[in-house]
Amino acid sequence: MITQTVLMKNETEQMEQAKEPAILKEGEILVAGYSVLEHLRRGKDCDVYHVWSEERLCGCIGKNLRPDRLEKRSARDRLIREGEYLQKLSHPNLVRAYEVYSDPNPVVIQETLTGQTLSHLIKTHRNRRLPLKQLAHLGIQLCSVIHYLHRHDVLHLDVKASNIISQPPLAKLIDLSIACTPGEIKKGAGTRQFMAPEQARGDRLTEAADVWGIGAVFYHAAAGKAPFKAYDDKRYDQLERQANRVRSHRRMPTDFANIIDQCLHPDPEKRPAVEELMKILKRFK
Repeated sequence: MITQTVLMKNETEQMEQAKEPAILKEGEILVAGYSVLEHLRRGKDCDVYHVWSEERLCGCIGKNLRPDRLEKRSARDRLIREGEYLQKLSHPNLVRAYEVYSDPNPVVIQETLTGQTLSHLIKTHRNRRLPLKQLAHLGIQLCSVIHYLHRHDVLHLDVKASNIISQPPLAKLIDLSIACTPGEIKKGAGTRQFMAPEQARGDRLTEAADVWGIGAVFYHAAAGKAPFKAYDDKRYDQLERQANRVRSHRRMPTDFANIIDQCLHPDPEKRPAVEELMKILKRFK
């Protein structure tokens, strides 16, 4: 029997969906020279499209502000900053941006990646746990690109499995939407169960925040589950406890397990440097 509460909830959801602005259809123009092939996803502030480039005669990715977010200055600034970072920075394991448009509406044109997200690989792998050799191979590349970003005074701050594309033999890091220089960032910016404790608190951020992200990715891929829960309220699991040791979920070499646990240490100063982490990983590739 359908209750009144369920009916009201369904009506509310339908009304909210009806309020959402329309998505561009196939053949419509995203920005001059780029026509829509397919809408890929809608986020909190942005739409992502597969578009056709008249100049390159190939498909690209176009990321733009949702029509109902055009007056949101913070979202506009973040998208333009992300595009500028990706244009300026060049690394084999970092997605490339071809063009950035700021007026009249912000649009970032990026390369098309044909692989699968690491999160998808984890979900579809037997036992949801990647082999250590595969994890080490991906990890070395992740450390390489994070080290490169840090050398250019950029913190990613949203390192997670869904932001890593496995495109053998390369792994590509995507989404610099909240990337910034070391310092303070809006409290709680990022993905709840993957952000470092200091990020959740709104403390000053250093390179150690991305080391935490790397550790969370390793833990997720090795254990088949995220190290922390994502609560629906304002609580942060990582502020209430330390992660269970990764060896509580699977058998693995002590050095490999210990370095993952160290990455998730609540004290940023007790986490390893990216270079130290890479040295350990190279033993297992």
